[in-house]
Amino acid sequence: MPVLSTTASSDPLLILTIRLGRLVTNKVQQLLDKEDQHLMGPHMGILADLNQQDGVRQQDLATSSLKDKATITRSVSFLEREGLALRSPDPTDRRTKRIYITNKGRQVCQMMYPLGQQVLGQAKEGIAAEELAICQRVLQKMYDNLNK
Repeated sequence: MPVLSTTASSDPLLILTIRLGRLVTNKVQQLLDKEDQHLMGPHMGILADLNQQDGVRQQDLATSSLKDKATITRSVSFLEREGLALRSPDPTDRRTKRIYITNKGRQVCQMMYPLGQQVLGQAKEGIAAEELAICQRVLQKMYDNLNK
């Protein structure tokens, strides 16, 4: 296992959370590529958000996915080209766009979630259930602290 180098200005928890997030995303991406679904991390996140709450405003999608508006615009354009999502004017405010997941997008999500569980299963190998429960509680508290 590679050792994380740290300096006085780096925090191992910060480095690990960034690397773990990227590694999980990359592993799921590789598995999706084998299924001929070529999605990048931002695309997967947006698709998952739309699968949970369809018809959201584009700016709300940027907020929920923690991405800037330009990244959301590019990602939604990609998802539209792939037939996974569509953009439509808001019926009450024509200046605003709402994003909807398509049936094809839902099918990709149905494929994506088990692959994510497979990757997490691999990540959790050899870790006791009690340790995972503590880890989840701590991460939830950290998330809540930042999401106030």
